[in-house]
Amino acid sequence: MGSNGHRPIKSRMLRRLLRGRRPVAFVLSGGGSLGAIQVGMLQALFDAGIKPDMLIGTSVGAVNAAWVGGWPNSEGVARLAEIWKGLRRDDVFPLGWTAAAGLLGRSNHLISNAGLRSILERHIPYERLEQAQIPVHVVASELRNGRASVLSSGPAVPALLASCAIPGVFPPVSIGKRELVDGGVANHTPIEAAVGLGAQRIYVLTIGYPWLHEEPTNALGMALQALARLVEQRLESEIAIHRDVADIVVIPALDPLAVSPADFGHTAELIDRGFDSAWRLLTESGSNVEAAAKKARKAEVGLAGAEAAA
Repeated sequence: MGSNGHRPIKSRMLRRLLRGRRPVAFVLSGGGSLGAIQVGMLQALFDAGIKPDMLIGTSVGAVNAAWVGGWPNSEGVARLAEIWKGLRRDDVFPLGWTAAAGLLGRSNHLISNAGLRSILERHIPYERLEQAQIPVHVVASELRNGRASVLSSGPAVPALLASCAIPGVFPPVSIGKRELVDGGVANHTPIEAAVGLGAQRIYVLTIGYPWLHEEPTNALGMALQALARLVEQRLESEIAIHRDVADIVVIPALDPLAVSPADFGHTAELIDRGFDSAWRLLTESGSNVEAAAKKARKAEVGLAGAEAAA
Protein backbone atom coordinates (compact mmCIF):
# COMPACT_ATOMS: atom_id res chain seq x y z
CA MET A 1 0.00 0.00 0.00
CA GLY A 2 1.32 3.46 -0.89
CA SER A 3 2.00 6.15 1.67
CA ASN A 4 -1.13 7.98 0.44
CA GLY A 5 -3.20 5.20 1.98
CA HIS A 6 -4.33 3.57 -1.27
CA ARG A 7 -3.22 0.38 -2.93
CA PRO A 8 -1.86 0.96 -6.47
CA ILE A 9 -3.52 -0.99 -9.27
CA LYS A 10 -1.18 -3.62 -10.65
CA SER A 11 -0.02 -2.94 -14.20
CA ARG A 12 -1.33 -6.27 -15.52
CA MET A 13 -4.78 -5.55 -14.11
CA LEU A 14 -4.65 -2.03 -15.52
CA ARG A 15 -3.84 -3.37 -18.98
CA ARG A 16 -6.79 -5.76 -18.72
CA LEU A 17 -9.14 -2.94 -17.71
CA LEU A 18 -7.91 -0.76 -20.58
CA ARG A 19 -8.33 -3.51 -23.17
CA GLY A 20 -10.84 -2.43 -25.77
CA ARG A 21 -10.41 1.30 -25.29
CA ARG A 22 -7.75 3.85 -26.11
CA PRO A 23 -5.29 4.63 -23.29
CA VAL A 24 -5.33 8.31 -22.37
CA ALA A 25 -2.24 10.28 -21.35
CA PHE A 26 -1.83 13.74 -19.93
CA VAL A 27 1.49 15.29 -20.99
CA LEU A 28 2.62 18.27 -18.91
CA SER A 29 5.41 20.59 -20.01
CA GLY A 30 7.81 22.62 -17.91
CA GLY A 31 7.69 26.34 -17.21
CA GLY A 32 8.46 27.26 -13.60
CA SER A 33 5.76 29.34 -11.91
CA LEU A 34 3.71 29.22 -15.12
CA GLY A 35 2.98 25.59 -14.20
CA ALA A 36 0.03 27.05 -12.27
CA ILE A 37 -1.74 27.25 -15.64
CA GLN A 38 -1.72 23.45 -15.77
CA VAL A 39 -3.56 23.24 -12.46
CA GLY A 40 -6.55 25.02 -13.99
CA MET A 41 -6.36 22.82 -17.08
CA LEU A 42 -6.32 19.69 -14.93
CA GLN A 43 -9.35 20.92 -13.00
CA ALA A 44 -11.28 21.44 -16.24
CA LEU A 45 -10.34 18.00 -17.57
CA PHE A 46 -11.38 16.21 -14.39
CA ASP A 47 -14.57 18.29 -14.10
CA ALA A 48 -15.38 17.17 -17.66
CA GLY A 49 -14.93 13.54 -16.66
CA ILE A 50 -11.68 13.06 -18.56
CA LYS A 51 -9.21 10.98 -16.56
CA PRO A 52 -5.75 9.86 -17.63
CA ASP A 53 -4.46 6.30 -17.67
CA MET A 54 -0.92 7.68 -17.40
CA LEU A 55 0.79 10.97 -16.64
CA ILE A 56 4.03 12.14 -18.25
CA GLY A 57 5.70 15.33 -17.09
CA THR A 58 8.80 17.44 -17.49
CA SER A 59 10.12 19.83 -14.82
CA VAL A 60 7.22 21.58 -13.07
CA GLY A 61 4.88 19.52 -15.23
CA ALA A 62 6.37 16.41 -13.61
CA VAL A 63 5.60 17.85 -10.16
CA ASN A 64 1.98 18.53 -11.12
CA ALA A 65 1.73 15.05 -12.67
CA ALA A 66 3.17 13.42 -9.55
CA TRP A 67 0.59 15.07 -7.31
CA VAL A 68 -2.32 14.16 -9.59
CA GLY A 69 -1.02 10.59 -9.84
CA GLY A 70 -1.51 10.29 -6.09
CA TRP A 71 -4.88 12.04 -5.90
CA PRO A 72 -6.49 11.66 -9.34
CA ASN A 73 -9.78 13.52 -9.05
CA SER A 74 -11.22 17.02 -8.90
CA GLU A 75 -10.74 17.20 -5.14
CA GLY A 76 -7.08 16.35 -5.54
CA VAL A 77 -6.59 19.08 -8.13
CA ALA A 78 -8.37 21.59 -5.88
CA ARG A 79 -5.91 20.71 -3.12
CA LEU A 80 -3.02 21.13 -5.56
CA ALA A 81 -4.34 24.63 -6.37
CA GLU A 82 -4.24 25.53 -2.68
CA ILE A 83 -0.63 24.35 -2.43
CA TRP A 84 0.29 26.44 -5.46
CA LYS A 85 -1.38 29.54 -4.03
CA GLY A 86 0.75 29.22 -0.91
CA LEU A 87 4.07 29.23 -2.78
CA ARG A 88 6.42 32.21 -2.94
CA ARG A 89 9.53 32.75 -5.04
CA ASP A 90 11.88 32.30 -2.08
CA ASP A 91 10.32 28.89 -1.38
CA VAL A 92 11.59 27.60 -4.73
CA PHE A 93 14.26 30.05 -5.92
CA PRO A 94 15.98 31.35 -2.76
CA LEU A 95 19.03 33.50 -3.42
CA GLY A 96 21.88 33.26 -0.93
CA TRP A 97 25.48 32.18 -0.54
CA THR A 98 24.98 29.40 -3.08
CA ALA A 99 24.18 31.98 -5.76
CA ALA A 100 27.25 33.99 -4.85
CA ALA A 101 29.44 30.88 -5.03
CA GLY A 102 27.97 30.00 -8.43
CA LEU A 103 28.59 33.47 -9.81
CA LEU A 104 32.19 33.29 -8.57
CA GLY A 105 32.73 29.95 -10.30
CA ARG A 106 32.93 27.96 -7.06
CA SER A 107 29.78 25.95 -7.67
CA ASN A 108 28.01 24.40 -10.66
CA HIS A 109 24.67 25.95 -9.69
CA LEU A 110 23.19 29.18 -8.37
CA ILE A 111 20.40 27.92 -6.12
CA SER A 112 20.18 25.06 -3.64
CA ASN A 113 17.35 22.58 -4.28
CA ALA A 114 16.73 22.24 -0.52
CA GLY A 115 13.63 24.45 -0.67
CA LEU A 116 12.13 22.52 -3.55
CA ARG A 117 13.00 19.23 -1.85
CA SER A 118 11.19 20.37 1.29
CA ILE A 119 8.06 21.25 -0.70
CA LEU A 120 8.07 17.88 -2.46
CA GLU A 121 8.65 15.89 0.72
CA ARG A 122 5.76 17.68 2.43
CA HIS A 123 3.24 17.30 -0.34
CA ILE A 124 3.86 14.36 -2.70
CA PRO A 125 1.51 11.71 -1.23
CA TYR A 126 3.75 8.66 -1.78
CA GLU A 127 7.41 7.74 -1.53
CA ARG A 128 7.98 5.80 -4.74
CA LEU A 129 6.68 6.51 -8.23
CA GLU A 130 5.20 3.04 -8.59
CA GLN A 131 2.94 3.73 -5.57
CA ALA A 132 0.95 6.37 -7.48
CA GLN A 133 -2.70 5.60 -8.18
CA ILE A 134 -2.15 6.36 -11.88
CA PRO A 135 1.24 5.56 -13.48
CA VAL A 136 3.53 8.58 -13.36
CA HIS A 137 6.49 8.95 -15.73
CA VAL A 138 9.02 11.66 -14.97
CA VAL A 139 11.21 12.96 -17.79
CA ALA A 140 14.75 14.11 -16.99
CA SER A 141 17.84 14.59 -19.16
CA GLU A 142 21.20 12.87 -18.88
CA LEU A 143 23.83 15.52 -18.27
CA ARG A 144 26.53 13.62 -20.14
CA ASN A 145 24.73 13.26 -23.47
CA GLY A 146 21.53 15.30 -23.25
CA ARG A 147 19.29 12.29 -23.89
CA ALA A 148 15.86 11.97 -22.29
CA SER A 149 15.56 9.59 -19.36
CA VAL A 150 12.05 8.46 -18.38
CA LEU A 151 11.78 7.55 -14.70
CA SER A 152 8.77 5.36 -13.90
CA SER A 153 9.84 3.72 -10.64
CA GLY A 154 12.03 4.42 -7.66
CA PRO A 155 12.02 7.23 -5.09
CA ALA A 156 9.73 10.03 -6.22
CA VAL A 157 11.46 13.09 -4.74
CA PRO A 158 14.91 12.55 -6.34
CA ALA A 159 13.25 11.89 -9.71
CA LEU A 160 11.29 15.14 -9.48
CA LEU A 161 14.34 17.10 -8.33
CA ALA A 162 16.22 15.76 -11.35
CA SER A 163 13.43 16.71 -13.74
CA CYS A 164 13.42 20.26 -12.28
CA ALA A 165 17.21 20.69 -12.19
CA ILE A 166 17.57 23.63 -14.57
CA PRO A 167 21.26 23.50 -15.63
CA GLY A 168 23.28 26.17 -13.90
CA VAL A 169 20.38 27.08 -11.62
CA PHE A 170 19.81 23.91 -9.58
CA PRO A 171 22.39 21.16 -8.98
CA PRO A 172 22.32 17.98 -11.07
CA VAL A 173 20.84 14.93 -9.31
CA SER A 174 22.57 11.55 -9.23
CA ILE A 175 20.28 8.55 -9.75
CA GLY A 176 22.12 5.29 -10.11
CA LYS A 177 25.18 5.98 -12.24
CA ARG A 178 23.59 8.89 -14.08
CA GLU A 179 23.79 12.63 -13.50
CA LEU A 180 20.39 14.04 -14.42
CA VAL A 181 19.14 17.56 -15.10
CA ASP A 182 15.92 19.26 -16.20
CA GLY A 183 13.83 17.18 -18.60
CA GLY A 184 13.30 20.22 -20.78
CA VAL A 185 16.88 19.94 -22.02
CA ALA A 186 15.95 16.77 -23.91
CA ASN A 187 12.23 17.24 -24.41
CA HIS A 188 10.17 20.07 -22.99
CA THR A 189 6.82 18.52 -23.99
CA PRO A 190 7.37 14.73 -24.06
CA ILE A 191 4.72 13.54 -26.51
CA GLU A 192 7.19 10.96 -27.83
CA ALA A 193 7.45 9.39 -24.37
CA ALA A 194 3.66 9.15 -24.12
CA VAL A 195 3.41 7.40 -27.48
CA GLY A 196 6.21 5.02 -26.48
CA LEU A 197 4.27 4.14 -23.33
CA GLY A 198 1.22 3.17 -25.38
CA ALA A 199 -0.97 6.28 -25.21
CA GLN A 200 -3.43 6.61 -28.08
CA ARG A 201 -5.16 9.80 -26.95
CA ILE A 202 -2.90 12.51 -25.57
CA TYR A 203 -3.87 15.76 -23.90
CA VAL A 204 -0.93 18.16 -23.97
CA LEU A 205 -1.02 20.74 -21.20
CA THR A 206 1.20 23.58 -22.37
CA ILE A 207 1.97 26.67 -20.31
CA GLY A 208 2.31 29.10 -23.21
CA TYR A 209 5.02 31.69 -23.53
CA PRO A 210 3.70 35.24 -23.11
CA TRP A 211 6.98 36.67 -24.37
CA LEU A 212 6.90 34.67 -27.63
CA HIS A 213 5.08 37.31 -29.69
CA GLU A 214 6.57 40.37 -28.00
CA GLU A 215 9.43 42.42 -29.34
CA PRO A 216 12.41 41.70 -27.02
CA THR A 217 13.85 44.82 -25.42
CA ASN A 218 16.89 43.31 -23.69
CA ALA A 219 19.22 40.32 -23.64
CA LEU A 220 17.00 38.31 -21.28
CA GLY A 221 13.99 38.95 -23.49
CA MET A 222 15.90 37.76 -26.55
CA ALA A 223 16.99 34.59 -24.73
CA LEU A 224 13.45 33.80 -23.54
CA GLN A 225 12.03 34.37 -27.00
CA ALA A 226 14.64 32.11 -28.60
CA LEU A 227 13.89 29.36 -26.06
CA ALA A 228 10.16 29.70 -26.63
CA ARG A 229 10.66 29.41 -30.40
CA LEU A 230 12.67 26.20 -29.98
CA VAL A 231 10.05 24.68 -27.67
CA GLU A 232 7.20 25.63 -30.01
CA GLN A 233 8.99 24.16 -33.03
CA ARG A 234 9.74 20.91 -31.17
CA LEU A 235 6.10 20.62 -30.12
CA GLU A 236 4.89 21.13 -33.69
CA SER A 237 7.41 18.56 -34.93
CA GLU A 238 6.33 15.91 -32.40
CA ILE A 239 2.66 16.42 -33.21
CA ALA A 240 3.38 16.01 -36.92
CA ILE A 241 5.42 12.84 -36.33
CA HIS A 242 2.90 11.12 -34.05
CA ARG A 243 -0.48 12.35 -35.29
CA ASP A 244 -1.04 9.09 -37.22
CA VAL A 245 -0.60 6.86 -34.16
CA ALA A 246 -2.30 8.97 -31.50
CA ASP A 247 -5.07 11.52 -31.12
CA ILE A 248 -3.22 14.60 -29.85
CA VAL A 249 -5.18 17.41 -28.21
CA VAL A 250 -3.12 20.48 -27.35
CA ILE A 251 -4.66 22.70 -24.69
CA PRO A 252 -3.22 26.15 -25.36
CA ALA A 253 -2.73 28.75 -22.67
CA LEU A 254 -5.44 31.38 -23.03
CA ASP A 255 -3.84 34.83 -23.34
CA PRO A 256 -1.14 34.03 -20.75
CA LEU A 257 0.10 36.80 -18.50
CA ALA A 258 3.52 38.29 -19.12
CA VAL A 259 4.86 36.60 -16.00
CA SER A 260 8.42 35.47 -15.31
CA PRO A 261 8.83 31.72 -14.64
CA ALA A 262 10.22 32.71 -11.21
CA ASP A 263 7.28 34.98 -10.28
CA PHE A 264 4.72 33.28 -8.00
CA GLY A 265 2.65 36.42 -7.47
CA HIS A 266 -0.01 35.67 -10.12
CA THR A 267 -0.85 32.05 -9.31
CA ALA A 268 -4.60 32.43 -8.80
CA GLU A 269 -5.06 34.27 -12.08
CA LEU A 270 -2.92 31.75 -13.98
CA ILE A 271 -5.01 28.88 -12.60
CA ASP A 272 -8.21 30.62 -13.69
CA ARG A 273 -6.83 31.24 -17.17
CA GLY A 274 -5.74 27.61 -17.49
CA PHE A 275 -9.23 26.42 -16.52
CA ASP A 276 -10.90 28.82 -18.98
CA SER A 277 -8.58 27.70 -21.79
CA ALA A 278 -9.24 23.99 -21.27
CA TRP A 279 -12.98 24.39 -20.71
CA ARG A 280 -13.36 26.49 -23.85
CA LEU A 281 -11.50 23.87 -25.90
CA LEU A 282 -13.58 21.02 -24.52
CA THR A 283 -16.90 22.75 -25.18
CA GLU A 284 -16.06 24.34 -28.54
CA SER A 285 -14.53 21.16 -29.98
CA GLY A 286 -17.94 19.53 -29.93
CA SER A 287 -17.10 17.28 -26.99
CA ASN A 288 -20.15 16.24 -25.02
CA VAL A 289 -18.74 17.12 -21.63
CA GLU A 290 -21.76 15.87 -19.72
CA ALA A 291 -21.68 12.47 -21.45
CA ALA A 292 -17.94 12.25 -20.88
CA ALA A 293 -18.46 12.91 -17.19
CA LYS A 294 -21.02 10.09 -16.91
CA LYS A 295 -18.74 7.70 -18.78
CA ALA A 296 -15.81 8.63 -16.54
CA ARG A 297 -17.87 8.03 -13.38
CA LYS A 298 -18.77 4.55 -14.63
CA ALA A 299 -15.11 3.81 -15.41
CA GLU A 300 -14.10 5.10 -11.98
CA VAL A 301 -16.53 2.68 -10.32
CA GLY A 302 -14.98 -0.17 -12.32
CA LEU A 303 -11.44 0.83 -11.39
CA ALA A 304 -12.39 1.21 -7.73
CA GLY A 305 -13.88 -2.28 -7.71
CA ALA A 306 -10.73 -3.70 -9.32
CA GLU A 307 -8.55 -1.87 -6.80
CA ALA A 308 -10.55 -3.31 -3.89
CA ALA A 309 -10.09 -6.80 -5.33
CA ALA A 310 -6.34 -6.36 -5.87
